[in-house]
Amino acid sequence: MVAALPSPRPTWRGYVFAAAVVAAATLVGLAASQHASLADEAMLYSLAIVVAAHAGRGPGLLAAGLSVLAFDFVFVEPRGTLAVADTRFVFTFVVMFVVGAAIGTLTVRLKRREREAMEAQLRARTEEVRSSLLSAVSHDLRTPLAVITGMATTLRETAGDAQQEGLDTIVEEAERLSRILQNLLAATKVDGGAAPRREWVPVEELVGAALQRLDDALQGRAVRVDIADDALAHLDPVLGELLIGNLVDNAAKHTPAGTPIDVRVRREGAAAILEVADRGPGVRAGDEQRVFEKFFRSQHAARAGVGLGLAVCRGIALAHGGTIEVEARPGGGAVFRVRIPDGEPLPALDAPPALAAEAAR
Repeated sequence: MVAALPSPRPTWRGYVFAAAVVAAATLVGLAASQHASLADEAMLYSLAIVVAAHAGRGPGLLAAGLSVLAFDFVFVEPRGTLAVADTRFVFTFVVMFVVGAAIGTLTVRLKRREREAMEAQLRARTEEVRSSLLSAVSHDLRTPLAVITGMATTLRETAGDAQQEGLDTIVEEAERLSRILQNLLAATKVDGGAAPRREWVPVEELVGAALQRLDDALQGRAVRVDIADDALAHLDPVLGELLIGNLVDNAAKHTPAGTPIDVRVRREGAAAILEVADRGPGVRAGDEQRVFEKFFRSQHAARAGVGLGLAVCRGIALAHGGTIEVEARPGGGAVFRVRIPDGEPLPALDAPPALAAEAAR
């Protein structure tokens, strides 16, 4: 997160500056009094108020008040006093103060908006650099990590009992790191505004691929899958598999070992609906939105993580114009529900899914 630029707060120097600007305007007005009218002198003080307002709202208001007093004392008859011979000048003073105060206030607002624009630009640049760095590091780590995972898996198949546990740990941690890198890459992609490569995909294939990738993490746990026959989704297949995998992995992390996980997919109007439900402690009241923030970690997590999975899920859903939400499950647990709207008309469902997807292109 980028820290906000500090708001300028007027100090005693700002008020001294305001008084000095009014004094300078008075001296300039006196020097030009033979060639300037009272209206010209009033405009000179208005300029002084604008200049003083750059030091803050307080100095701007002080400059407005001092300008009225100086204008009356120096240029309005009888000069040298605050008395006013012509009562019409009273209205002039009021208008002069109000206009001066308004100019000062508008100047302060303009400076605030300039500061906010600078903050937004700084945040955008910081996010761009961060995303580029994460993407570069993640790409560079994927190849050596894949080699480590492959070699450890091969050694595990031929190792004796003494080395088996250690190799199991290497494979498990390497696969976990691989999922973290995949989430980082996905996060930089969706945060960068890259449009997903959508196509019609049978969700059953995505669910199967995601569960296979999580085979080790789901050992000893029943995953019950309920997928409707017409469950096609119009999404990016890579991001879709990652979305499903993250939701299932999140359920496995936050529920007791051996408890089941339910995956349900159906069509609802012009959208695909994915639900992943568990029998864990559920989401604490008030955290229904926070769980989707980056690096948010629940106290119920049974396995280590960086708190990025659900944030990536939200990014993927939003990138497809969809939504994601979580609610309490009747009987205990939580239900994560994702809605992915169709980006184009649904293809004919009387053809096999693969042919329907091909015909839709």
